[in-house]
Amino acid sequence: MAAGVSDIVLPEVCPGCGGDIDMSGERWECAGGASGGCGKLPSLKYAVGRDQLDIDGLGLTYLEALVEAGLVADVADLFFLTREQLAGATGSDKRADSLLARLAEARKQPLNRVFCALGVIRTGRTLSREIARHFGTMDAIRAATPEELAEVNKLPAANAPKIAAHIAALGPVIDKLAEAGVNMVEPGAGEVGPESRPLAGESVVVTGGMHGPLAGRNRNEMNELIERAGGKASGTVSKKTTLLVAGEGAGAKLAKAEQLGTRVLTEDEFAALIADHLA
Repeated sequence: MAAGVSDIVLPEVCPGCGGDIDMSGERWECAGGASGGCGKLPSLKYAVGRDQLDIDGLGLTYLEALVEAGLVADVADLFFLTREQLAGATGSDKRADSLLARLAEARKQPLNRVFCALGVIRTGRTLSREIARHFGTMDAIRAATPEELAEVNKLPAANAPKIAAHIAALGPVIDKLAEAGVNMVEPGAGEVGPESRPLAGESVVVTGGMHGPLAGRNRNEMNELIERAGGKASGTVSKKTTLLVAGEGAGAKLAKAEQLGTRVLTEDEFAALIADHLA
């Protein structure tokens, strides 16, 4: 062996929680995931993030205090916190009141965000939206077999068994979320077929800053809105793009869309087009 070179010693157990390691994929993972106690703080921070439950003000310092106090073990526990407990963790009655208001709003989030907040293995924002839209309710997701999950758009069939197993393991957490009054339904799912929605058949790219009815929405939120209205969201302009939404500061994407003859709408025109789907 060359000088200064040593063998890499691969772990036999999860370095985070001491549990088993899932070595079946290219990327090794904790077999228990967040539900097994591994990465509790990072998973909680992810769950309260803007693209998930959007509980603004509940940062890592406060989450750590709540975990260390034994008040929070999973995302569902957040919804059972009292004003006194939050005030103790944040050191402020005013912050506690603000967080209680944010938690009340988080209870109303659409199913796709609630599901995403669970941190189910091999899923993320895009796939969470697809799963929620496909099944419509959390009960239907929980009842789905790996074969049924594999039918979801963009979900690799090879990942379906792992996803199904993790959803099952998260059963107690999901039960607590339901008990806390957290929404378990995807708005509009099953009500109107995609072909009847205003963006049916459209491949949509959004560029520039959004204002007016669309103000404050980040890219994930715009993609969610597009898909809810029956369209397909994309990040790049190509010959397949049928519609470009041009906000303030639209640059190269707008120029390419005009070169390709792609239909272009202002943010106000787009908002009017999908008005029935604006939350």
